[in-house]
Amino acid sequence: MIEAYTGASIRVAEQPLLDEGHGDALMRRAARGLARECETQLRLAARDGVLAGSCAVVLVGPGNNGGDGLWAGSFLRRRGVTVTAVLTGSRAHEAGLRALLAAGGTALRLGGGTGEEPSAQLSGLRTVDVPDAVGLMSAADLVVDAVLGTGASGGLRGAPAELVEAFTGRDRSGPAADGRGTPRIVACDLVSGLDANTGEAPEPLLRANATVTFGAAKTAHVVAPGEQAGGALTVVPIGIEDLLGAPAVHRVQGEDVLAAWPRPGATDTKYTRGVLGVVAGAPSYPGAAIMCTQAAVRAGAGMVRFLGDSTARGMVLARSPEVVCSDDQPWDVHVQAWLAGPGVVGDESQAARVQAVIEAEEPAVLDAGALDAAARSVADGPLGAHKVLTPHAGELSQIFEWLAGFGLARATVERTEIEANPLHWAREAARLTGATVLLKGATTVVASPVAGDAASWAGEDCLCLSVGGASAWLATAGSGDTLAGILGTVLAHVAEHPDALADLGPWARGEGRWAAAAALGAGLHALASRAGGEGPVPPSVLAEHVRAVLTRP
Repeated sequence: MIEAYTGASIRVAEQPLLDEGHGDALMRRAARGLARECETQLRLAARDGVLAGSCAVVLVGPGNNGGDGLWAGSFLRRRGVTVTAVLTGSRAHEAGLRALLAAGGTALRLGGGTGEEPSAQLSGLRTVDVPDAVGLMSAADLVVDAVLGTGASGGLRGAPAELVEAFTGRDRSGPAADGRGTPRIVACDLVSGLDANTGEAPEPLLRANATVTFGAAKTAHVVAPGEQAGGALTVVPIGIEDLLGAPAVHRVQGEDVLAAWPRPGATDTKYTRGVLGVVAGAPSYPGAAIMCTQAAVRAGAGMVRFLGDSTARGMVLARSPEVVCSDDQPWDVHVQAWLAGPGVVGDESQAARVQAVIEAEEPAVLDAGALDAAARSVADGPLGAHKVLTPHAGELSQIFEWLAGFGLARATVERTEIEANPLHWAREAARLTGATVLLKGATTVVASPVAGDAASWAGEDCLCLSVGGASAWLATAGSGDTLAGILGTVLAHVAEHPDALADLGPWARGEGRWAAAAALGAGLHALASRAGGEGPVPPSVLAEHVRAVLTRP
């Protein structure tokens, strides 16, 4: 589990130590951790794995982030690395700059800067223009991005923006003139320009191979699009860890999924393991019924009950004979949880069943064809955290259109807005609908309005979780149907065993268990996407991968 915090939370935790005069010690701990990751990346870049003789360029901002970069540069220089610092502001961290120069590093001032007069400390340094700075970066083995830290907002501006834009837009069709390839990029704390609190990523960005952050992960590291910009994440302890408050986002990882996934005990029965009711498929999309029921069976549901017409029932039974099929209505059968909506298009009978599921007391996964109906139902009151909506960005935009019609939201939230800040819009959708919202994307975000014990672990009235690690090959028709079946399975189990996921953390109890179940399902889906190796993942075989993941020794 990774706990991620806002930039403000990190600064609050640091303040007592800064007040006690420990600022330099904190910076040196951070810089040593940054230097270690830089050494790793330099060895990856070097043909012989030897540090001595390699070359690093450090892009340095005027604040403490730049100080971390300068100190790290001094440590690298002492290991035999040629280090050039390009100072992008009108000032620089004094002790860090002295340390770099004392170690034999070089410092240059980027022309253009902020328009301010350089400080006396920088006035004697040679100036380098953007094209020459791009040349230095291109010829380096490593570039360290230490321009902006957690306190910045609004993205890169001025000469630093010009530099990054010129560097990222250069011709990289072949090796550099000196024979080197593209340099490795390491971000100090976070990629400059990212919003630490939301993960928003305004261009231009210097996307990194790795990010080294200090004390704790920031929200931007565990949500899209920030996560995709930062590469592999390393968290360096610096002594503030015991002073941190409630995290903004809980990151559920693969090991958490495998440790917490509900597994039967000796006294369990098919009923205590969770009975899942499924309303899916229609004449135009019968395959959805097959994929979501098959996924539920492979994920370990105690029983799956499918409701649909004779054609769909026959197709489901042909693939999964253990599924109990009927043409009953939801109020005629007993289940612990429901899954409704996959492939339900243009079928009045299935649409009526979907509406009955929305109105039922049992928890439910509401996917695809159930999302519009769920949004319309908000006019009658909040859905409840036990109802899990599973939209992608386009479907969430449509939900907001319905909410706007009821006067609950502004007129339009475009898909592009949601993709730019999925955490915010998932949280907003959860707040407005009262439901748990699982927003699919490059990083899955789960937001849930919670009360009771979980509320103390929630930020801005919502419990927020994230899940990553899924293969990009999952972006294919039918993948969501498999996810829905997995989600329904864990939801049914948690409905029967309210504290089943409590080991994940205190936030996974009470109302928080629905968000925990949703994140766990998304995590298993992500693991299954890579179980057969990196490549196409047809949803028709993805369910078998789910079983393979759960049966690993």
